[in-house]
Amino acid sequence: MQELEVRRMSIDELKSRMKQEKPFILADARGADSYDSSHIPGAIPIPAEEVDQLADNYSRDLDVITYCGSYQCTASTAAAKAFLRKGFRNVWDYKGGIQEWQEQGNPLESNK
Repeated sequence: MQELEVRRMSIDELKSRMKQEKPFILADARGADSYDSSHIPGAIPIPAEEVDQLADNYSRDLDVITYCGSYQCTASTAAAKAFLRKGFRNVWDYKGGIQEWQEQGNPLESNK
């Protein structure tokens, strides 16, 4: 089987995409506690290890952007590959993650 290539997205591309009206999935690939503590506005918790179960709740036509903690975190790439395996065609990995998002002064949401 061919290796699934994950496209990367920059923070500027993510901000631009968030301004568009076309719906998309912004998947926080970290664990539930990390998501509840803080996440990028509009993100939904889809931990990398749960993509196979949770992806079936969404249309394969939606664009998907995954992120995790930082450039060093591998969960977002794993989640992106899992979405591709599930048949999603438009999948990107925002590698900067919540660390870059916060360092650049962007807002966060919390469930706590």
